[in-house]
Amino acid sequence: MTERPSHADRHRGSTHWALWLLLAVLFVPEALAQRPVQTFDPFYQGESASRHFFNAYAIAAELNYRPPGLLGTESSAVASVSGAPIGMHLRLDYRLADHVDLGFYVDAAGNGTGRSMNLSWVALKYYRMQEGIDYALRFAIDPSSDGRSGFPQADLGFLYSTPLSALVSQDFGIGVRRVQIGFQELQTFDSPPLDPGDPLVSAPGSSTRLIRGRTQGWEMRFSWSHNIIFDPAGSNLFVAFLAEGGKFNLLEWETGDDEPDRTTTRFTGGVVWVRSGLQIERPGFQFAPYLSIPVRQWARPADDWPRSRARIGVRFMVR
Repeated sequence: MTERPSHADRHRGSTHWALWLLLAVLFVPEALAQRPVQTFDPFYQGESASRHFFNAYAIAAELNYRPPGLLGTESSAVASVSGAPIGMHLRLDYRLADHVDLGFYVDAAGNGTGRSMNLSWVALKYYRMQEGIDYALRFAIDPSSDGRSGFPQADLGFLYSTPLSALVSQDFGIGVRRVQIGFQELQTFDSPPLDPGDPLVSAPGSSTRLIRGRTQGWEMRFSWSHNIIFDPAGSNLFVAFLAEGGKFNLLEWETGDDEPDRTTTRFTGGVVWVRSGLQIERPGFQFAPYLSIPVRQWARPADDWPRSRARIGVRFMVR
């Protein structure tokens, strides 16, 4: 008679598998890529397979700040693509059934698309629990994507959460995303210096042009978090590893021209994060300050792409 693996053995096996996957992300840079356009992402960062509210709905706001010069600097050109240093994200979760939630996600400020207060994602999340382990499958679509250029941006993620002991729990997530992001960038150019023989009295001012573009491709996501629980409500200190990547086509053109010249660039790169903070849990609210630091990132071709920087943020949820 074959003996079934114990609950602890299954936990230990899943932890070893997640560790090998993280090492593959760190040491095989050809496999993953970071986006050429930086946007604020609501998924895989503190996301759990268990439901985080108890009544019919929950409302959350998240504020994050990218300090200039912290773990790297950005030129003005890169900063204009990356968006403002302060980002704000709003979220509404609604219980549709015992095992299904509907979520709405709004980028209020600081995204890289040149727009604000737009509905960025609509998500359905299905929950199950089996032998003390929580599982969830989440499918999200970006309704702001331009449908004329193909299938809209979508994300499919699988999550599970499990207790490792009375004081330690683990969250794991993996997913695939069809990326399609439209953006616009206002570039400023200084006029060349005057020639001493030029008859002009004063130098001409700077000129500007509006560059529009679209990023299309595929992306993989991975998250692995350990949570140290320190009170009966489930408040915890967490440490997480996150990786994101894919391959993209970046299409750009200048507005205002009757027949604009369009340029297409193939982009590959990657970023791995370490994310840590506190998650204070109470029946009526959740308060979670955090710090995210990029520990490894790369890009091909090695041009002046946006570089990920450390982020300081806080999420407050009323439920």
